[in-house]
Amino acid sequence: MNKSKYIIIFTMLFGVYSYSQTNSLTGSPYSLFGLGVENNSNAGRNSGLGKTGISLDADYGINLYNPASFISLKENEITFDFGGSVEFINLTADDLDEQNTTYNFTNISLAFNRNNNYGIGLTLKPATTVGYSLTGLENNIEGSEEEFTSNIIGTGGLSEIRLDYARTYFKDFNIGVKASYLFGKIDETESIITSNSYLEINESNYYSGAQLGLGLQYNLLDKHNFGLIVDLPTVLKGSKDVVIGKYSNAAYSILEETEDESIDSFYLPLKIGFGYSTKFKNLLLTADYNINFWSSTDQSDAIGDYTDQNIFSLGASYAKDPTSYKYWDRVDFRMGLNYNSGYLKIDGTNIDSYTGSLGIGLPLGRRSLLNISYALSKKGTTESILIQEYVNTININLSLSDLWFQKRKFN
Repeated sequence: MNKSKYIIIFTMLFGVYSYSQTNSLTGSPYSLFGLGVENNSNAGRNSGLGKTGISLDADYGINLYNPASFISLKENEITFDFGGSVEFINLTADDLDEQNTTYNFTNISLAFNRNNNYGIGLTLKPATTVGYSLTGLENNIEGSEEEFTSNIIGTGGLSEIRLDYARTYFKDFNIGVKASYLFGKIDETESIITSNSYLEINESNYYSGAQLGLGLQYNLLDKHNFGLIVDLPTVLKGSKDVVIGKYSNAAYSILEETEDESIDSFYLPLKIGFGYSTKFKNLLLTADYNINFWSSTDQSDAIGDYTDQNIFSLGASYAKDPTSYKYWDRVDFRMGLNYNSGYLKIDGTNIDSYTGSLGIGLPLGRRSLLNISYALSKKGTTESILIQEYVNTININLSLSDLWFQKRKFN
C-alpha cells in the first residue's frame, strides 16, 4: 500500500467518524452522568487482553495505553490502525427489561518509527459517549389537576485527538509523552406535552480542553517489562446554546434563545497507572492497575457523587511461533479479565463493572494484522433505584503496516 492510499483512507475515516460522533453511540442510562460513559476501547490486541497494555510493546500494532510504546514500533514501518465495535446491551431493573444495539468507532491511528530514533503517532478516538432516553415521565402541573408528560433524550459525547512521541533515552528504558485535545458536544432535548400544547427545550453543551500525559517503560533481563503512565489533571471549559420553542394550535414559536452562554467547567482528575508483563516461552502474561482521583476534583452532580476509580486488569496471550512461515503458528490467541470500580456513586452504591474477554490476532501477510475480540460485561446493580447492564461487545480492528523511508537499491 503506497503513501497516498494511507492518506486517502485516513481522511475518509476521519469524515465518517466526525459524522458518527453527532449521533447516539451508546445505550447506557449511566451516560446521563457527567460527560457520558468513558470509552475503553483500544487499538490492536488490548481489547482481547482485558484492557491491559501499560507495559506492552507495539510488536502487534499501535498500543495507546502507554505513549512510551511508540518507540517499539517496527523500524521504518508506518502503521495505520482503525477499528469499530458493536454492543448488544441488555438493561434490567425491577420493572425494566430492554435491549439496545449500538455501533461506534474505536480509533483511527497513524504511527511510525523513524530509524529507531523516535516513534510518533496521531490518533482520533471517542473519549466519552452519550445516548440516554427517558420517556413517559408524568407529573402534575403545579396548582392544577392537569398532568404533563416529559420525554428527555441525550446524544453526543467527547472526542480526543492526540499526538504521541517516544524515544529510548537509556538502554531498555523508553520515555513517551502525549498531548491530547478533547472536544465535543452533548445535546439534550426535552419535550413537555400537555393536553393542548407541546413545549420543546433543546440544549447543546460544548466542552473543550487540552491534557498532557507521560509514559515510561523498562525491560529487565529481556523477560520482565514494567510500565508507568501519568495523565495530568485538566479543566474542560464549557458553554451552551439553548432554544425553547412551543407548539400550540399547529403553530411553532420560539420563546427563548441563547448562544454561547458560559456553564460550569468539567474537571478531569490525575490518573496514574502501573503495568507488568512477562513471557514464559510463547505465553505472555500481563497485569495493569489504574487509579483515577475523581474525588479530588471537588465537583458534584445532581444524580450522584464522584469517587476515586480503581481498575484492575489481567491478560494472557499465546502464539506458537510468531516468526514462523506457517500461518496458524503465527496466530495470537488472547484472553483477559477486568474490574472497574467506576467513578460514580449513586445512593451510596458504586457503579462498578466486571468484564471477561477473548481475542484473536490473524496475520495478514507479513506485516499486517486483523484483531477480533469479544467481551461480556456486567455493570451496575438492580438494588435501590439502579439499573443493571449486561453488554456483549465485538471489536474488530485492522492494523496495516508498510515500509517507508527505504533507500532504493536500484535506479
